[in-house]
Amino acid sequence: MAGCAKAVSQMLALCGALQSLAAQQSGYVPTLAKTVMEACLACEKECRKHESKHSQCKDCALACAECATQCKAVAA
Repeated sequence: MAGCAKAVSQMLALCGALQSLAAQQSGYVPTLAKTVMEACLACEKECRKHESKHSQCKDCALACAECATQCKAVAA
């Protein structure tokens, strides 16, 4: 679970930064969206390891997959 916790923590930090920049209509959004997409995919991969035992991991994996899709549409 340590890998999962680390991936979630990093993903949340990056998503928070992306949200803040998007609210400011920053020109950095496309570049950061690519990094957030990568973090979400890594988080999804870690969460999938535990999704059968923990509903939170399943929910997180699904949310990360959707976030990665949305970030891909915005990424540079």
